[in-house]
Amino acid sequence: MRTVLSAIALAVLLAGCSDQVVFQADVPVPDETWDRSFTPEFSFEVTDTILHHDLYIDVRHTGDYPFSDLFLFVDLHGPDDRHLRDTVECLLADPTGRWYGKGTGFIFADRFEAHVLYKLKNRFPASGRYTIKLEQAMRTEKLPGVIDVGVSVERSK
Repeated sequence: MRTVLSAIALAVLLAGCSDQVVFQADVPVPDETWDRSFTPEFSFEVTDTILHHDLYIDVRHTGDYPFSDLFLFVDLHGPDDRHLRDTVECLLADPTGRWYGKGTGFIFADRFEAHVLYKLKNRFPASGRYTIKLEQAMRTEKLPGVIDVGVSVERSK
């Protein structure tokens, strides 16, 4: 009896601590230089149209990235040919040039990870497959210092 109660308590505890991340994926940027022709796509399934979700753009870059921000065209395609296109500014550094995000590296933080909010408390209108496509929208054709880019979908808190 005690074992059964312990198992039930553990199951309730684990269910209450479920992970908020619904989807997360990233892809490496070829040669760590984001060419305008490189437009990665990320697909995920949505089954819950009631709960709100936060969508993030994830960017890993080196200290050699030449700008303090990154402009993107973000295309969100959903079921029934639904489509939304946004222009998103990802702030990567403050006005003094200090990088946002957390730095990673062995001795010196030479790589930086930015988790940039794209949509807050978004409710998906229909269940089905959604695809997010990222396209760099800077005034230069090639952006050096971008290691990889990705997308995260999390349940809103």
